[in-house]
Amino acid sequence: MESGLEGRSVKGCSSGWVTTAVVVYFFTIFSIFSQNLVQNGNFSADGGSFESWQISHPNADTNYSSSSPMIYNGGAGDPSGDPYYARFLSEENGGEDVLSQNISTIPGDVYEISFYAEDGAGHNFQTDFSFGNVTENLGPAFSIGPGEWYNGWTNFTFSLTASALDTELAFLIYADTQSEFGVTGISVTPVPLLEEALCNGKVEVMVTNCTSPVIIQVSTNMIDWATVCTDTAPCTFTDSCIMFPHCFYRAAVLVQ
Repeated sequence: MESGLEGRSVKGCSSGWVTTAVVVYFFTIFSIFSQNLVQNGNFSADGGSFESWQISHPNADTNYSSSSPMIYNGGAGDPSGDPYYARFLSEENGGEDVLSQNISTIPGDVYEISFYAEDGAGHNFQTDFSFGNVTENLGPAFSIGPGEWYNGWTNFTFSLTASALDTELAFLIYADTQSEFGVTGISVTPVPLLEEALCNGKVEVMVTNCTSPVIIQVSTNMIDWATVCTDTAPCTFTDSCIMFPHCFYRAAVLVQ
C-alpha cells in the first residue's frame, strides 16, 4: 500500500510510540473553514475605510497631520491580495496612534493572528503589535543594518492563546520624522490542533488545545471531504480502519 507517511510513527494508546505497518494515515491541520474574526481586516469596506476599527491618540500632543492616518490604495500588487491598507504618516517626532479592534475570543483557545506591515518610508520607528496581554515590537523586523531599514511588505504570524472573552487587537504606532507605517490583510482565526493515537487496532483522531465547537473531516484524495465528527473540543473521533483504510484528516473551528 502506498503511503504519504512511510516510516512515520503514531502515538500508542498505552505504551509510548508504536509504528503502524498495515494501515498508514496522514494527519494534517487546516483552518480554511475557520472564519476570520477581524472585521474589515483589509480596510476595503465602502471602497476603503476604517469601519469596525477604533483610532485613538495616547499622546494628546500628537504630531500626526490631519491627513494621517488614511486609507491608501496601493494597487493590485498589494501582498494581501487587496489594494487597500491603513497608512500612518508623521512629519515630526512625538506622535502616537493606536489602531485597535476588540475580538470575541474564548479563554484557553489558540488563535492565529496574521497581517502584512511595512515601513514604507524606510525610517526607523517603533510599532507595537498587541493581542490581549502579549505585545511585540515590529520595528526590528524591518532593520537590515546600521541606519538602514527594509521598506517592503513583511508578513507577521503569531499563534497566541486567549485569556479573556474579549481580546483587544491593537497596533501602537510611534512617530518618527517622515516615517510611514502601513498594515493590511489582518486576520484572527481559531486554530484546532490534531493529535493521533493507535489504540487496539483503531486510530483515534483527537482535537485538542481548543474549547470551541469543531468539525473533523476525512478525505481519501484531499479534494473531496466528508464530515465525520461535529463536537465541542477537546473531542475524539475513532476510525476502525474499515470505513477509511487510507485517508487524510483535517479539523476546523465552527464560528457562530
